[in-house]
Amino acid sequence: MINDIDTNFVYVSSLLKRRYKDVYKRLTKLMDEMGIEWGEIENTKDIWVRDYMPIQLDENDFVLYQFDPDYLKYDPKNPESIQFPKRRTIPKEACEYLGIAYQETDLVLDGGNVTLCGDYVVMTNKVFSENGKPKNDVELVKRLCDTFGKEIIFIPWHCINPKDEYADIFGHSDGFFRWCGGNKVLMSNHHDFCSDEAEVQKNLIEKMGFKVSELRFNCENQNTDFNWAYVNYLQVGKKIIVPVFGIAEDNEALSVIKQANPDCEVRKLRMRDIANEGGALHCITWNVKLSKEQLEKESYNKQ
Repeated sequence: MINDIDTNFVYVSSLLKRRYKDVYKRLTKLMDEMGIEWGEIENTKDIWVRDYMPIQLDENDFVLYQFDPDYLKYDPKNPESIQFPKRRTIPKEACEYLGIAYQETDLVLDGGNVTLCGDYVVMTNKVFSENGKPKNDVELVKRLCDTFGKEIIFIPWHCINPKDEYADIFGHSDGFFRWCGGNKVLMSNHHDFCSDEAEVQKNLIEKMGFKVSELRFNCENQNTDFNWAYVNYLQVGKKIIVPVFGIAEDNEALSVIKQANPDCEVRKLRMRDIANEGGALHCITWNVKLSKEQLEKESYNKQ
C-alpha cells in the first residue's frame, strides 16, 4: 500500500468549491503555497472523497470496494433520519472521470476506515457488521489481509444511539490514529469521550510494537465539538496541513503533531464548517502517488 509520505498529489471533489467556497479557496491557496499538486474530481455527489475513492496499493494498482455505508441508507420509517441517499457518489463514475484503472472487490468498505500504519492496516470492527459477518470472522479477516497485503489491527468501535450528540456513526479509523513513520503513532483524544474503549484501542496498537502519543489537552473548558478532529489531517509527502478551529486546543495539537513529525513542514487550516458536518481535512481529500506522466497530464488539465 502507498503511504502518505510517498504521495505527491491531492484530489478534492469539485463540489467543495460550490458548497464550501471559502474552505476551497483557502485550502487550494495553501496547497499552492506549499507546492502540493492538486486537482478536482467530477461526478461526485458529496465532498467526502476519502470514503468512496479506491485504495491505492501501488503506483498503478487501485482496489475499488463496495461503498455501501449504513449512514447513507434511507430509513422510510424515520423521515428525520440524518442519512442522505441522494448524495451517494458512484465511485466508478468518479474513477472513470480520472481515467483510473482499478481492480474490483465485493468487500464492503469505507476509505476512512482503512488507515495504514507501517506494516499494518488499522480498521474499526465496524467492517464486520458492514459485511454481514460476526466480529473477527476468520474468512473476512483473511480476505482483508489478502486484499491489502497487510496484517489488520481491528480496534473496537461502538455507536449505541446514532442520535446521541457525540455518537460516532461513521466508525472510521482515521478519526482515531495516524502513523507518523517508524514505530510512532498519533492517537486522538478519544479518552475524553470513551476512556475504556480508548484504552483498549491504544493497547492493541502498542501490542504491535508502536509507541502511541495521545492528544490530551490541558486547557480548561475543552471544546469537544471540535477537538476530536486534529488527527484527521492531510499529509502529502513531507507536507502536513492540520485542521484548526480557533479554540484553545489548536496550539497544543499543532505542537504535538509537529513533534510527532519532526521532518515535515506543518501548516494549519481553519475549517469549522467542515467539522460541523462530522469530518475534517483527511475526509475531504484523496492523496495518491502519481507517475511523472500522470502528474504532467494533471498539470496540463489545470491550464
